Amino acid sequence: MYSSYSPLQRTQLSGQVYTDTQSLYLLVYAPGRRVALENTLRDQLHQKFRLVDSLADALTPAVAGVLLVREDVELMSTALNYFAAALKDGADLVLSDAVFGYNGATALYQSDAHISCTGCALVSRALLDRCRAAAKDPESVSELLDAAARLSERCTRVPQALLHFERDICAEDAYSLHGKRAFLISHVLDMTGAPIVMVSAVPVLRSMGYEVTVLGPSDNGSLQLFRDAGAAVITRAGCVSSPALWGLALCADFVIVNTVVSGRVLRALSDTGVPVLWWLHDAFAGYPHIAHQIPKTIAPNVEVYSVGKHAAAAMHAVRPEFEIKQLIYGLPDYSKEDFPVYDLGYANGRPLFVTVGSFERRKGQDIFCKAIRLLPPEVRQKASFLFVGKAADREMMDAVRNLTADFPANVFYCKRLSRDEIKSLMQQCTCLVCASRDDPMPTFVTEGLIFGKPSIVSEHTGTAGLVTEGVDGFVYRDDDPAQLEKLLCWAIEHPAELAAMHNDCRALYERYYSKEAFARTLTTAVKELTEKVEQLNNK
Repeated sequence: MYSSYSPLQRTQLSGQVYTDTQSLYLLVYAPGRRVALENTLRDQLHQKFRLVDSLADALTPAVAGVLLVREDVELMSTALNYFAAALKDGADLVLSDAVFGYNGATALYQSDAHISCTGCALVSRALLDRCRAAAKDPESVSELLDAAARLSERCTRVPQALLHFERDICAEDAYSLHGKRAFLISHVLDMTGAPIVMVSAVPVLRSMGYEVTVLGPSDNGSLQLFRDAGAAVITRAGCVSSPALWGLALCADFVIVNTVVSGRVLRALSDTGVPVLWWLHDAFAGYPHIAHQIPKTIAPNVEVYSVGKHAAAAMHAVRPEFEIKQLIYGLPDYSKEDFPVYDLGYANGRPLFVTVGSFERRKGQDIFCKAIRLLPPEVRQKASFLFVGKAADREMMDAVRNLTADFPANVFYCKRLSRDEIKSLMQQCTCLVCASRDDPMPTFVTEGLIFGKPSIVSEHTGTAGLVTEGVDGFVYRDDDPAQLEKLLCWAIEHPAELAAMHNDCRALYERYYSKEAFARTLTTAVKELTEKVEQLNNK
């Protein structure tokens, strides 16, 4: 039995708990084909249930709830136990996550704010009675599930993949039958910039009345961020190479394709009559590997947006004829959140200069290291410097390790910080330094602006195009460590002037990067694109 579960289900099984629910009497109503269902019902930990193919005679007063099953499905041995426990806690409609395909390679993670109905849900007796009264056919599973989704007052999602459908996932699994649908595609679900800022699109689309579903590969950190924002998430390894999953976009009312890496997806969705916003976050460095997948022309149903002029210039280097509009991401105002404050211990009473990002050549950690070495010793010892990031390039890592070895009292390295620790760091630091050779719009610099912290950035960053020199930040040119050293020297020697930039830095955040600014821009983009495509479709 255990070996028949998908890899996700086997992973989750070790953390599942057993609750005594045997006092609740359930019905499993499955009037259709049910061979797989019957096989898995034999192994249920919750044993107080009966499988029926008609409701009329089975709804005795003792029935607490009914598992409505529209099609054949396999249940984990803990499924009825979890469903019954949620019913016991006061839920009137209980759903769970699910896996799809013969080996369960595709997973659907529900969200508390967007709970679709995959064709199998537990309904309380009271809600079922209301649904049967509202249905034209009180024996129709589809009608009862639809009514339950509309009439439920205490819907609960079980965060476990308790269901396994051997068929492929379809749009009806991820959306309700009646809402507007938005479909977001991301080639990664990690904690890098592109997926993190894509999360900010979810509440904006939901405020416009869309149900939001996100498609990405397996979770590497950001999946829960999308769920918390109110999106359902579909995962499958290699999803950007799976046309079967792209097809879900054709059932949506609006699509966002994230980054140039999804160029193949964009080509498949061109000239389909579905509004598609292609949102570019990419550096120049990625284009040589993906340029052959970028379409030669942009179809009328597609609009191209970028997070700033740097990302637009990267695309224009290979497709100069593309019209690209600006859609700068929005980040929450972390400074107003209630988060634990950590004394990270790096400042030691000195001004703290921080850079955050994976260690790779385009991020330019070696330039920052050279600039620190160029500082006069008496100036350097007045400040602390912190490098945060995972080593992806040996040369960059060696530059930082050698620097920390030479100046252990005030140069530090940290591989990883939690989100709350990052917020504490932004609150405590003096200045952010982004020495990137190629960086569309570094999020850690924006996070610093939230807390009113100025930055020193390379001209090869998207931020450089928005900074007012000496007012809300500084820009150096030509990847020149000597220019960076001069700016560092001034900042260390003029702490009062640096601190006085606080309000202007906050103003820069509010003008370009706040949730409100992003919501205004995205809302306008969605309305204009959907109206344009609607007119094209009506011709």
